[in-house]
Amino acid sequence: MNKQALSITQSGRGEPIILLHGWGMNASVFEPLRVELARNNTVFCVDLPGYGLSQWDADLSFEDQVALIAANLPAGKLLGWSMGGLYAAELAQQYPGQFSQLTLVCCNPCFVRRSDWDSAVDEAVFDAFGEDLSRGWKSTVKRFLSLQMHGNDKARQLIRELMTRLEAAGEPDAEALLFGLELLKQKDNRSLLADLDLPVKMILGGRDVLVPHNLAKEIVHINPQIQVESLATAAHAPFLSHTGQFLTML
Repeated sequence: MNKQALSITQSGRGEPIILLHGWGMNASVFEPLRVELARNNTVFCVDLPGYGLSQWDADLSFEDQVALIAANLPAGKLLGWSMGGLYAAELAQQYPGQFSQLTLVCCNPCFVRRSDWDSAVDEAVFDAFGEDLSRGWKSTVKRFLSLQMHGNDKARQLIRELMTRLEAAGEPDAEALLFGLELLKQKDNRSLLADLDLPVKMILGGRDVLVPHNLAKEIVHINPQIQVESLATAAHAPFLSHTGQFLTML
């Protein structure tokens, strides 16, 4: 399976929408959503650097990666899930003329709890995944998926289907996984979201254990213009567990 500098798949016809996946995943995670969106949109699914068919280049900083992604995308709407939301928000800030709308799915502007930010998880959650990586990415990602699907009635089925797609699409680079964990621990997009001058929507899951649902009450203090919607019975991947309802929110 040949890797490339940046793998982006295109499908459908209509207004462009760009999908950016989360940690440990690749573009194949969006498959059910992509099929539906492609009925009325041109969908661009990005394998983030080091994931799927995209190469990992350790010399590229986060900002360099964002520039690489922007250079390979058309103008359009952005949708970033979980860690992918950190990339999407950075793209929206750095290239305001290129991207017209930002949708953040189960993405916390600051994933780790801080003295002035309680709507997050302890840093130890991500440290544990880093320690798990020594035992192999498959078991680590499967555990991460289990956490993401917490409380979902179809969790086991979804995890099996996802693992099959993820493995078929290509093993993530170990350095990319560690880089992503550090990004999740260190990145704080609160001031970025406060200053963004484009429509921003957040979609949350009421059963999400990685992005606490009380984040919805805090976002208004960051930027009251951000529209927040929630799926009460969804966990960290509402576009997989509640695809139909999720589509009505876009």
